[in-house]
Amino acid sequence: MLIGVDGPEIGRVLAPTGVNCITVDSLHDAVRGSAELAQPGDAVLLSPACASLDMFRNYPHRGQVFVEEVEDLARDRGEVA
Repeated sequence: MLIGVDGPEIGRVLAPTGVNCITVDSLHDAVRGSAELAQPGDAVLLSPACASLDMFRNYPHRGQVFVEEVEDLARDRGEVA
């Protein structure tokens, strides 16, 4: 999942490698899309390829938003109270 202003360029660079890249508009969409693609036993990681100051104040804010999105997803799925 690629997000942010640099997402499309990262996708273009990776295209010749055969890596499956999906560009989405937000971290929310990235978390939800990754959850849909993940199989039982898979792990979904936040693995930034570059700064994301176009979307977040700083890297701790990016991590905080990721955690919040994962928690929201788990609640929506009824996996946590």
